[in-house]
Amino acid sequence: MSLAEAVSDSLAQASGTIAATILVPAEPGRAGETVERLRAAQGAMVLLLIESPISPLDRAMLIAAIGPLAIERAPHGRIGALDVAPGAAPEDVVAAARFLAAAGSTTGQVLKIS
Repeated sequence: MSLAEAVSDSLAQASGTIAATILVPAEPGRAGETVERLRAAQGAMVLLLIESPISPLDRAMLIAAIGPLAIERAPHGRIGALDVAPGAAPEDVVAAARFLAAAGSTTGQVLKIS
């Protein structure tokens, strides 16, 4: 099972706000398209998952986009990102995803999981 699938499954098994979270995995070489997918996502909470295969430039662009996207989505939607380092434990990534999804007054946050 991929990390994105593990996070999605965990969010789907939760209730309330956590279950309504939309997960958007970043794709290598497609930072601009990923930002457009984040903009188009319809959900109370949109969570970007940035895994290790993403290049440093794409990673920096995606992280930099989170703050402005949070302003665009407010006040009716939230956004957050998980910046996953190589070797991060999947259970830590899942826990961070559930934390951001459940933190109803939090938007525009990027959590680094190493």
